[in-house]
Amino acid sequence: MNTILFVDDEIRMLDLLSMHFSQNYRVLTSKNGVEALEITHKMNVDLIVSDIKMPKMDGMQLLKEIKSTVDVPVIIVTAFGSIDNAVDAMKIGAFDYVTKPINIEDLEMKIKRAIDYAQIKNENTALKEKIKKQSGLITEDDRMKEIIKSIPEYATADLPVLILGESGTGKELIARAIHDQSKRYLTPFIAVNVSAVPSELFESEFFGYERGAFTGATSKKIGKFEAASGGTLFLDEIGDMPVEHQSKLLRVLQDSKITRLGSVEEVNVDFRLICATNKPLKEMIEKKTFREDLYYRINVIKIEIPPLRERIADIETLSIYYVQKYADQFKQNLKGISTDAMKVLKAYKWPGNVRELQNMILRSVFNSKSDVIKIQDLPEEIKIRTEAVDYKMLLVKKHVERDRIYFQLEKEFVNSLLARANGNVSKAAEIAGMDRRLLQNIIKKVSGGGEKK
Repeated sequence: MNTILFVDDEIRMLDLLSMHFSQNYRVLTSKNGVEALEITHKMNVDLIVSDIKMPKMDGMQLLKEIKSTVDVPVIIVTAFGSIDNAVDAMKIGAFDYVTKPINIEDLEMKIKRAIDYAQIKNENTALKEKIKKQSGLITEDDRMKEIIKSIPEYATADLPVLILGESGTGKELIARAIHDQSKRYLTPFIAVNVSAVPSELFESEFFGYERGAFTGATSKKIGKFEAASGGTLFLDEIGDMPVEHQSKLLRVLQDSKITRLGSVEEVNVDFRLICATNKPLKEMIEKKTFREDLYYRINVIKIEIPPLRERIADIETLSIYYVQKYADQFKQNLKGISTDAMKVLKAYKWPGNVRELQNMILRSVFNSKSDVIKIQDLPEEIKIRTEAVDYKMLLVKKHVERDRIYFQLEKEFVNSLLARANGNVSKAAEIAGMDRRLLQNIIKKVSGGGEKK
């Protein structure tokens, strides 16, 4: 049973309310706001019905305290003719109000509405939290943490979003997280890879068509714009959309209307647009391959996702996550990744980003015959490319170390030579049997020019 707390300094009123509502609700009573506040901190209360005029703490102060501490709907009871108090209470956050003398049927209706509202709100909150946990957004990278931290703000704004980043960085994951945490989270999330839609099929895919609109149209089809109405339309690889179709998309965004092929009837559409691309749209605007007006229309909120090679900490975090995920899937007793294998993973540049890492871990888990992923379990192309990178880095380090040794030897040689010549450069050159200008250049390098690298 739902719990209602009635707050009033008139004992007779509390007895009457308790007698009437205790048949369908668990009823608690309190004579003032201070006592009521203590009850809400000790017990689970689904609704508070409070008088305004009470000693110690009146209903308005109780309402303020409740709104700052617990999330419980409050119905205010005010004297007839004191509607101003009720209006003030609604501004503070009261769910509703009733006037004295109380109409029991009116109060019953408002109590039911308030409890239904609170229940739906709690269910929605729980669902949103569940969705957030299932979003798959795992990171140790500071830039990614800032993006994830901002998702609730982006979700609430309900404005167009442009997500930039290399292929495989997780642009669709971010788009889904924004949708899932928005007010549209119970409505469709329609994802379309623009590059996979042939130019000649653009209108039928996006606008839909009526039966008989063209040869082969044997039934009506709802297009992507209409299917996403009420929800979110995610256009991946928007940079691959031909210019002639960009103008049609822009028109839909401006008018919020579409007309199916073979029809003259306009259909209202209301979707949130999220676009993603790995293309340099600003350069494309200069080359006239992307419309500037469309760019500014879709680029209201911009998110730039860094590539995996710049998120070294995420390589380990995501690898461990995917090992556990696929180990559970294949019912394997895998504890993790060996230190040597992890070094190989961190040295690799991941041109395919997170998508490539996920695929590689899947293959490694499938190939593993022990309780950890070892180097031999990794795909050959990962090991070969990593070894090539390591070889290049070894050459670089070798050259740096060689230059450092040469520099030190030259410095010791010059100091010893000048000491024998009492600081006279000409005499030192004569002793060394070398050109004076050459010696001066060496002296300048080791004394003022710094170490050559």
